[in-house]
Amino acid sequence: MPYQALYRAWRPQTFADLVGQPHVKQTLMNAILRGQVAHAYLFCGPRGTGKTSAAKVLAKAVNCTHRQGAEPCNECEACRSITTGASVDVEEIDAASNRGVEEIRLLRDKVQYAPASVSRKVYIVDEVHMLTTEAFNALLKTLEEPPGHTLFILATTEPHKIPGTIVSRCQRFDFRRIEPEQILERLRTVCADQGWTYEEEALWKIAEAADGGLRDALGLLEQAAAFGSGRLTAEEAAQVLGGVRSSALLELVNRLVAEDLLAVIELLMDWYRAGKDASRIVHELLQVLRDLFIVKLSDGRSEWANRPGYRETADRCDKAWLLRAIQALGETYVHLRFVDQPRLALETALLSLAPSLTGAGTAPAQSAGPAGGMSGAAAGATRVASTANAPATPAAPAAAATPPASVKPGAGSSGGPVRRPGASRKMEVLTALSQQASAAVLEQVQGHWEALLRRVRERRIQTHAWLINGEPVLATPDVLVLAFTSRIHRDAVMKREERGVIEAVLAEEMGTAMQVLALLRADWESFQQTLAPASAPQGTQEEPNATAPADDLVASVVRLFGADRVEIIEDKE
Repeated sequence: MPYQALYRAWRPQTFADLVGQPHVKQTLMNAILRGQVAHAYLFCGPRGTGKTSAAKVLAKAVNCTHRQGAEPCNECEACRSITTGASVDVEEIDAASNRGVEEIRLLRDKVQYAPASVSRKVYIVDEVHMLTTEAFNALLKTLEEPPGHTLFILATTEPHKIPGTIVSRCQRFDFRRIEPEQILERLRTVCADQGWTYEEEALWKIAEAADGGLRDALGLLEQAAAFGSGRLTAEEAAQVLGGVRSSALLELVNRLVAEDLLAVIELLMDWYRAGKDASRIVHELLQVLRDLFIVKLSDGRSEWANRPGYRETADRCDKAWLLRAIQALGETYVHLRFVDQPRLALETALLSLAPSLTGAGTAPAQSAGPAGGMSGAAAGATRVASTANAPATPAAPAAAATPPASVKPGAGSSGGPVRRPGASRKMEVLTALSQQASAAVLEQVQGHWEALLRRVRERRIQTHAWLINGEPVLATPDVLVLAFTSRIHRDAVMKREERGVIEAVLAEEMGTAMQVLALLRADWESFQQTLAPASAPQGTQEEPNATAPADDLVASVVRLFGADRVEIIEDKE
C-alpha cells in the first residue's frame, strides 16, 4: 500500500475522533439520533479544523446500515466505500475548479436521480465561496427544496463571501481554531503510534506554529520527524519551522533582565548567522513574553508554567517590565517593514529593554510621557524605524531626534527655551521651532498646499498617497512641521525617498530649501496644551508678577504674525 501523509492517515472516521469541535459533534449526533438531519449544512471555519472530515463522517452516519447510536460502524459496505471515495452516491466537489453556472446546472440535474447503493446521496461542496454569482443563483432553488434522498454539505473558509440567500437555506456550523493543548495531545498520540521519540518543547513549538489547524500540525510533525529520522528535538523543530527554540528565547529574556547586553547581541548574531529573520524573531519573542506574563499573572497556575524554563524565567521578571517589553516589541514588529536595516532596529529595541533603561525592572511602570504615550523602549525602537532610512547629509529632523541645525535653542530670547519638568525631547524640539515660527511662511505654505500636493503626485504617486494624510501646522523659514493622524503615514513620509521628493517639490514651490518634520496629530495637540501655562515671557521667569515691556510685546507680535501684517498705532495721550 502506498505511503499516506499523516493528516490523511489520521483523518477522523467517527464523531469521537473530531478534535476541538464539541458543539458541532454534539449537534450532529443528536440530529442523527432523532432522525432530524437537515437537507443542507454550511460548515465554516479556518483551514485544518475538520470541516471536510466532519462532512464525510456525517455522510457515513446517514448511510450506515449498522450504525452504533449516532456513530458509523466503518465496517459495512456503505461506510467502506465512502471512506475510500469509491461511492458514486457521495460526491466531493471542488468549487474552486467547478465554479461556473454550467457545472451547477449539471449538478442540479444529477440530484434528481435516486441513489444507487445507499439511502441518501451526499454532495460535499468544498470552498463553496469560490462559486460565481450566477452559479449561486442556479443553486438556490435546488438547495432550498432538494429531493428527499439528497443532502448538501457546503464547506468554506470565507463565509462572508457567500450570499445571504444561500446561508439562510442551510444550518450553519462555525468550526473553531483548535486549542494548542488539544493539538499537543493528538501529536503525542501520533508519536506513540509511530514509535517516534520527542522532546516536549518540540511538540509545543509545532502546536503553536499550527495556529489552530490540526492538519497543519500533523504536516509539521511529519516534516520534523523526517528531518530528525524519527527523533523530534526542540532544536530540529525550530530549524524546520524557521524560528528559534523556546529555550533560547527564554535565555534571551533572562539575559535582558540580568542586563547582560553583550550576551544579547551574541545571541542575535548567532540567530542571524543561522538565517533567522528579524520579523520571525520578534514574532516568537512576543509569544514567549506573552506566555511569561500569563504565568506571572496566574502565579504559576497556567499550563505554560509546566513548560521547561517558563516558571523560573517568569519569577525573574517584573510584571511592569513584561508589559512594557510586549508593547515596545509590538511597535517594533510593525515598524520593521519600513526600515532598510531590520537587524539594527531589532537590536536597538532589545537593548533598550534593559530594566535600568526602562525603569520597570523592580519598580512599577512609569507613566508615559506626552509623546503619544510611548514607553522609553518603544520610543527607541520607533526612533530607529524613523531614522534608518535618513540620508547622512543633511540630517533629517525627527520628532524624537536632535532638532535641525537651523533651530538654535534660545533664538529670539535671552534665556533659551524653558524646559518644563518631564518634558520629552520631542516637546523640546517643538518648543525651539515655535520660537522661530513664522505665520507668514506657514500661510504661504498653506496657500500653496494644493499645488504642492499636485506636483508631488505628478512626481511620485506613492508619496502623494502618504502625504495627503498630513497637514502643515507650523513653519519657520527653513523647517516645515506636518501633523498626521496616522502613525503609518507619518513613518512613511519620514523615509528617505519619500521625504526627498517632498522637500524637492517644496523647494521648487516655495523658492527656498525647507526641511520636513513629521509628527502625530496627538503630539501636536499635546504641545499646544503645554503652551497655555507657559505664555509668560521668558525674561520674567524670576519675577512672575512683573509685566513685560511694551517693546517686547510688540516684537513678539511682529515675530509671530510678520511685519507686513502688523500696524503700530502710537497712543497720543
